[in-house]
Amino acid sequence: MELWERLWETPQATMWEQLCQEFEVASYVRLLARAEKPGSSAIIWGQVKQLAESLGLSVSGMQRNRWTIGTVNDSSSESAPQSAVSPVADLAARLKAVQGG
Repeated sequence: MELWERLWETPQATMWEQLCQEFEVASYVRLLARAEKPGSSAIIWGQVKQLAESLGLSVSGMQRNRWTIGTVNDSSSESAPQSAVSPVADLAARLKAVQGG
């Protein structure tokens, strides 16, 4: 449950919700739990990696999905230096599907 909750706090969760990918996220959580058990096979780890990329949880997955994580546009912060970590409050404003190629 902890992993499930943490995943839904990521910027990618905005797109999962729009694309109705709840089942895929749940499958990822279940597979990761299996993969972390002692004696798990490389096949399971491969499936975990594949789902992670599909869900945009890796850099290559974000690029393949054409997703970028941006910053929230706030007129009061235009003169202030950008923080390396954006506030999590408005995930939808941070994750945008890149249009075109």
